[in-house]
Amino acid sequence: MSLEEEIVSDDEMNMIDEDDATDSEAESLSDSDTENEITEKLPEPTKTAVYNRAGLLDKLQDISWPEDVDWSHKLTIVIDQEQAIDVNDDLTREMALYNQAHQGTTQGYGKFQERDEIFLRPANYYAEMVKSDTHMEKVKSKLLYEKKQMEESEERRKARDNKRMAKEVQSQKMKERAKEKKDNIESVKKWRKQRQQSGFSDKEGVPELDFESGKSFQRGGGKKRPGVSPGDRSGGKGKPASRMNNKKREFRDSKFGHGGGKGLSKQNTAETTNDFKGGFSGGKASGNKRQKR
Repeated sequence: MSLEEEIVSDDEMNMIDEDDATDSEAESLSDSDTENEITEKLPEPTKTAVYNRAGLLDKLQDISWPEDVDWSHKLTIVIDQEQAIDVNDDLTREMALYNQAHQGTTQGYGKFQERDEIFLRPANYYAEMVKSDTHMEKVKSKLLYEKKQMEESEERRKARDNKRMAKEVQSQKMKERAKEKKDNIESVKKWRKQRQQSGFSDKEGVPELDFESGKSFQRGGGKKRPGVSPGDRSGGKGKPASRMNNKKREFRDSKFGHGGGKGLSKQNTAETTNDFKGGFSGGKASGNKRQKR
């Protein structure tokens, strides 16, 4: 072990000893305090102390209210406590204070009414508030924000409940449809079985229906006739419309053509680019005409 480690270990032991000593001192002081509370007596006054009882009473008489002073100057109400109250019981103590304040308020209200004196605050009196308007505005905005948050959370909860309920209803509908389909298939199988037992064959004049596959039925057995358009309801027996008999259509075709792209009609091709036989046509200055100066 090095010297530094020995020094650190010694310091730790000293700190532990000091903590134990402080704990023991605290315990001894607490024990001595409890003993002093029980056995301690008031100290006797010193020899130089002055106890002038007559002077104290004289000063008390000077600062005390006169006996014939009106009640409106003192506004004091004395409430007699009928029974003793345990001050260590919080509920009983607070209830006694409440009852005392209620009785005193009731008596004071009755005395003011008997004297016919104005003691209520007038309607046009605005006292200075403890909290400023700015502070109360902040409190109001915070309360409104909390109320809004609560409403939004309530709406989200309702939306979740509605969504869950919709899923349950949808699953219930799916189950009902599956059950109905199964019942229909069972009824068809039962009908076929009854026909076989009664001597009828399924292939005599009765089409074969595949209820179990769940596919939709098609007209004509799903077969397409060659040369018949899908929209032709006559089955190919009707006369096709001839374009040659329509004179109006023939006239328009001869006049306007058959349509098609005409945007590239004036575009050069490889043949027109290499064709120099046509030559170039002269402009306005061609011939014997002279330009006027």
